[in-house]
Amino acid sequence: MNTWNDIVTSILSENISTARTSANIINYKLTEFTDTSISPNQVFYVLEEKSPQSNYWGTYVFSKTPTRNNLIIQAPHSKYDTNTGKQAVYCFKNLVAKALFINGTHRCNSNNFSSCSGTTSVCGSSDSYRVSDMAHTTTSMFQKTTENLFNAISNSVFIQLHGFGKKSTDPYVIMSNGTREIPTIDYATLIKETLLIEDNSLTFKLAHVNTSWNRLIGFTNTQGRLINSSSDHCNASATTTSGRFIHIEQEKTKLRDNENDWMKMSNALKNVFHSTLGVEDYDLNKLISVYPNPTSGRVYISGKQINHIEVYNVYGQK
Repeated sequence: MNTWNDIVTSILSENISTARTSANIINYKLTEFTDTSISPNQVFYVLEEKSPQSNYWGTYVFSKTPTRNNLIIQAPHSKYDTNTGKQAVYCFKNLVAKALFINGTHRCNSNNFSSCSGTTSVCGSSDSYRVSDMAHTTTSMFQKTTENLFNAISNSVFIQLHGFGKKSTDPYVIMSNGTREIPTIDYATLIKETLLIEDNSLTFKLAHVNTSWNRLIGFTNTQGRLINSSSDHCNASATTTSGRFIHIEQEKTKLRDNENDWMKMSNALKNVFHSTLGVEDYDLNKLISVYPNPTSGRVYISGKQINHIEVYNVYGQK
């Protein structure tokens, strides 16, 4: 795992040559891909296993110049939850997010059980999760990469896309921040509101709002436990929330079936997570004044040769 962690760190630091050399040692390759279908063109670094595959640790994509530097899209069950991998790629590309994680094998592929808490019947009879289930093991590159980006990128937010078979008593969407707690910035509620703009026929349950709801709320998810600072990522559900992990369970026909459905999620996320441009995008030699400080409710902004000004609230909304 140390080699893998060094590779990810090198990519984030744009030491691509070093990352490529290290990746080759573990039968992975790092490809620089320029997507000319996006305007302006975008460069992505794709970390994937070379053939013949033996580890199936997944595929990880990093944007060189992300529009949303703090946003990470994850699909831990792409080979089981229909179209969540394609949906994740669609959202990542359209949002130009920082990173994309796609698992490498079916969640039921291994016969070995994870030591982490929680049970499921997706692989047959109700039993512990398998070690091949990326959302329920701490000894995976998926988990290690989550940890690296969580620590390296300030205010990073992880959107994890899942799918489920809807029962008659289920809503179309079940969301959770991994706890029953209300975070300072409630991204789950904001995503619900923007999804309703895309499709007002959607129905929802949110674990921290609908506190009697217990189905598919992601409390045993090891990435969520890590991001929410659980005392034991493998065996203890978090009791506090950072608000930086959003577990989204989606019924198929409304949000996962095709590109038109994926667009709903992409647009909703775009309306919640606005661009996070770095200081290099601004001319810091220009002087503006913001006054008075402290304010009594009205704020004045003045300056010379300013084309336009945008003001955002604490939720990142314009």
